[in-house]
Amino acid sequence: MKNRTVLITIWICIFTILFPVYSTIAEELDSTNYKIVDITTQGGGTAESTNYSTLLTINDTITDPRIYSTSYKVTADPASAFRPAIAEVSCFETTTDGYSNCTTGPSELTTGGMVAICGDGGCYDRARFEIDTNDNPTDTLYAIQISEDNFSSDIRYIDGSTYEPETYSSHNINDFRTKTQWETDTFNVLGLDQATQYYIRIIALHGDFTETEEGPSQTATTAGTSSSFDIDIAGTGGISTETDPPFTISFTGTNSILAGAGTVTADNLIWMDAETNGAGGFAIVQKGTNGGLYSTTRSAQIDSVTGDLDSLSEGFGLQSYYLDYDTGSGLGSITAQTNYSGSGANVGIVDTDWNKVYDGDGPIVAGRMALYVMARAGTDKLGATDYDETITFIFVPRY
Repeated sequence: MKNRTVLITIWICIFTILFPVYSTIAEELDSTNYKIVDITTQGGGTAESTNYSTLLTINDTITDPRIYSTSYKVTADPASAFRPAIAEVSCFETTTDGYSNCTTGPSELTTGGMVAICGDGGCYDRARFEIDTNDNPTDTLYAIQISEDNFSSDIRYIDGSTYEPETYSSHNINDFRTKTQWETDTFNVLGLDQATQYYIRIIALHGDFTETEEGPSQTATTAGTSSSFDIDIAGTGGISTETDPPFTISFTGTNSILAGAGTVTADNLIWMDAETNGAGGFAIVQKGTNGGLYSTTRSAQIDSVTGDLDSLSEGFGLQSYYLDYDTGSGLGSITAQTNYSGSGANVGIVDTDWNKVYDGDGPIVAGRMALYVMARAGTDKLGATDYDETITFIFVPRY
């Protein structure tokens, strides 16, 4: 047998394992196998120790320019390079008073808070939020999620047209708007329930397939509905006078009602305070018991009328003397109704049916009004000290 030489070729394959490492500055990353200490390179190259060698790639894709925390993650796939930064809620307010964290709203908001634009107590059915874009492009779009249980099971969106909460299934691309579009209107969340805590968070979008994860949430609680109404009796200088019931007004002295004489005005006026955070404002209505000044002893009455007492033989009625209220972009105004807004001896009726005297067309802060009481007696009226009328006023807020 001949000797044979057998050659065995051994191929040694050396596999190079690349570990892409994101730029780390003065950071310790511990594991059971190794520890990285103080890698400061921002570009490519090799970092070595006695235990390992890694190749650092150049310009790893970092999709969120902010400092990362437990709320955010780094994604380095190429598609992520096109996603916008996760947006945050810079303010979400309903009841702030005297201050605001919102900066792009009307001046009354930034100096007086939501109370200045919603009325006493704040907003019961609406809110304002603003967006921290984290340096996204100006044409980035944002959708707003809203919840009453911090997104545990209740997840809805703010409709981009109505600003009201809508179901998850109703959400569509039309609910994405730019920061400017969302913040143009004073109120950009409507249709809320009173005295309820809400959470909102933001999703950003900048092109197809670039929707981000939800940002962190912020919370605000709506106010309860609030209204106040008060009556005082004072003279023409009683703008700030406060009086307690019972309320009585008289025609005495030079203001006495005399048969066949001219029109006279009662000694005092009916002053009223009114405030409400009702978005629909309020109405103040009144009616009399008799529909005029009635004397039991004479079984006679000076009927109440609408018109110019100086051109009538007799009559009795009310005329608006004073009207004031705070103004603001979110607040309403107060007007005296036509029959009661005249001058001279023009009065509105005190009927046995309800008649509206004042109307507010939105939330009212520091409303103050006053009414003259005026009368004229005909030549056929016999003298008496008990000509009397009881007037009832009702304040009707509109929510």
